[in-house]
Amino acid sequence: MGRFVLAASGLGIVLALVLTHPLPWAPATTVLDDGTHDPFQFMWNLWWVRASLVDGLGRPFFTRYLFYPDGISLLFHTYSFSLGLLSLPLQLLLPDGVVSAHNVLVVTAPALCLVATALLARAVTGDAAAALVGATVAVLNPIAVWFLPIIYLSCLWLVALLLWVWWELHARRRGVLVMVALGVVAALVFASQEYAMIALGLLLLDTVVRAAAARRLAMPPLWAGGVIAFWIGCAIGMGGLASVALAEPAQTPPVIQLLLASGYLAGFVTPPWLSAPPAPFWTVLYLGTAPLVVLPIAVWLGGRRAAFWLLGIGVTLAMALGPFVHLHHPLPELRMPPGGFKPTGPPGPYALAMALFPLLRFFRAPYRWVAIAQILLAVVTAFGIAGLRQRAGSAATRTVVTVGALALILALGALDVRGLRAPVVPAAVPAAYDVIRRDPEPSAILELPSGPELDAFGFWSSYYMFYQTVHRKFLLEGTVSRLPPGLTWVLARSFTDFTTVPYVKYVVVHRDLAERSYPSMQTQIAQTEAALATQGIPLVTDGPVRVWQLRTFRPETVR
Repeated sequence: MGRFVLAASGLGIVLALVLTHPLPWAPATTVLDDGTHDPFQFMWNLWWVRASLVDGLGRPFFTRYLFYPDGISLLFHTYSFSLGLLSLPLQLLLPDGVVSAHNVLVVTAPALCLVATALLARAVTGDAAAALVGATVAVLNPIAVWFLPIIYLSCLWLVALLLWVWWELHARRRGVLVMVALGVVAALVFASQEYAMIALGLLLLDTVVRAAAARRLAMPPLWAGGVIAFWIGCAIGMGGLASVALAEPAQTPPVIQLLLASGYLAGFVTPPWLSAPPAPFWTVLYLGTAPLVVLPIAVWLGGRRAAFWLLGIGVTLAMALGPFVHLHHPLPELRMPPGGFKPTGPPGPYALAMALFPLLRFFRAPYRWVAIAQILLAVVTAFGIAGLRQRAGSAATRTVVTVGALALILALGALDVRGLRAPVVPAAVPAAYDVIRRDPEPSAILELPSGPELDAFGFWSSYYMFYQTVHRKFLLEGTVSRLPPGLTWVLARSFTDFTTVPYVKYVVVHRDLAERSYPSMQTQIAQTEAALATQGIPLVTDGPVRVWQLRTFRPETVR
């Protein structure tokens, strides 16, 4: 086992360094950003774990540092609290702590995913070499590479780890593995709620299949005692979270967002290098050239042992289609047509699942089920390679098969993911914030422009959250997954008289961002600057960044 983990770690580290290059060589000053600005939000998430637990600035799952003065619950936010806990030593020890800690999580995620998937495939197939080669599929595929900048979505290693522990639980029948499985579930719930839901769905499917046909599918038989203990533990934990969630309600995403983020059948099997999708984003649906080549071999040679994993792939891909099944996406360019959009197509399993499990309505992107399908596909690929190795006549031939399969996966995988890796961008707080950072007095800060970028899915408030990790002043909004009832975005507010917000001490306007914003945001800036002419004092102009201090600030209103 030790040598196997070492080999998997070595291969994983090499792939991780290649996939994230040149980020590992500038981990304190740069990040990967795909245009959504999500990494800046997630650096805030990591920082808030430290700020709440170490610095005593608030509670871990509630903050008034966003949407001040009301504050906001982080329970339904893509907070990744458990990843924040992992980052704590890194934040405390590394230079430029939160940036470096975030990048360590980004760079190590592919390596951890490969190791966890390799352990799973080895336990299932019994062939270490095939497992190691097959596990590369879970790392070198379009959706995994696309998700690299976003730690909430790149933590697939936790899903693979849970599936491996679950398999070992039935094979070894040891109580300690039940506790380990529950611990991994807890880590997964607080790292990525969507992945936790998908993983628990797969474990439920596994439970049913083992109970009905474990012997026929050559699976370790169901360990009834361990399974009962596990699901009782899950019920208690999830029930507790549900009760907290009911006390802190959040708005469900609009239906149109769910429909836009649903997959389509042709995307699973259409090579993007052969026929590019209308929007590059839809490349994430493609399962990969090498896995599709190996899939028929796995079906042929894997026999009944591969049946459950093939079933799992079918289920996850069916769910990735969203509420309605389409051969091609009805809005391939992700743009709303004039007059709105009415869903078409027959209802799919996702629609039934939403009716049975209302929690699904809180999740925004069915296509993300494809990421979990890639782990299952890696196991099926390992079955195909193991079958070929078993039919090899000699050790030398088996080596040729193994090396050839690895070369095929790496070469075709590189072709599949070409151009999908997010670019490396600077991660630095503008010097104009120094005057705010040096001010020890608690206060709030208004940052403009507000809202989304004109030609991208990113929100400017993600940048402002990252800047807050340095200046530590309250923000009037933030980039959050789900906005609770009663709270509004800054863009929907008027700032023509700052006496109505006496807790705001500073106003910062980013002219460079305003040029890439919607006209309504530019209008808001003009109205705000008219009020600043009489109620503000210009402090700093550093290139496109302008900082004002307000005469209307009243320290006694800050709490």
